[in-house]
Amino acid sequence: MAEAGTAGYASRFLALAYRFASPLYDAIVWWGFLPLGGERACRRAFVGWLELRPGQRVASLCCGTGSMERAMLAAQPDLEITGIDLGRGQLARARRLAPPTGVAYRQGDASATGLPSGRFERVLVALALHEMPRPTRLAVLHEARRLCAPGGRVLAIEHGRPSGRASRWLRGLWWFFWVPGNPELATSRDLQRQGLDRELGECGLRVRAHHTTRPDWIEAFLAGPEPAGSPAA
Repeated sequence: MAEAGTAGYASRFLALAYRFASPLYDAIVWWGFLPLGGERACRRAFVGWLELRPGQRVASLCCGTGSMERAMLAAQPDLEITGIDLGRGQLARARRLAPPTGVAYRQGDASATGLPSGRFERVLVALALHEMPRPTRLAVLHEARRLCAPGGRVLAIEHGRPSGRASRWLRGLWWFFWVPGNPELATSRDLQRQGLDRELGECGLRVRAHHTTRPDWIEAFLAGPEPAGSPAA
């Protein structure tokens, strides 16, 4: 999770929420994926959207407990993955479950990783941007752009914009948007209002493909870096 307030989180409340929710993190995620066909099927779809190739270097920003890294390595065992997250509890679980080779985890801020520019053929930001206010989101996407190699791709996976009112209502119910004080509600709504595709463009990334789950609760944009001096898409 990208953090910008307390040790990088958007707020002290969010930092504490993730700290104390760490033991339940995977169970909450599992619940959220159930109406979309289950977590395993969704992770496989996300990996497909990333269009991985053998031997690529991947930066996974806001990696959480490592579910996406394990899914990527199951599909392409010879990847070189670097996972970045601020949550100690999430990273501890990711390291416990990690395959013996292929992935290294680092505690750090997704908006300022300290990793070399242009090193990674793929950069992933999965289901984390909705937790962030707009300035933090843009900082993370700028960092993803910086890390991405020429000709590489950035995949941003996020809360989608359901096309039907009933679908929006059901998602809000299932994902606990109705809970008073939900720290993600305002930032998630702002992200959907701004448009993830437009924010990628603001950060020098041109959208190459758009994907959605069924139902369309989650969407993803695969984007590539614009050459220096080119207008944003």
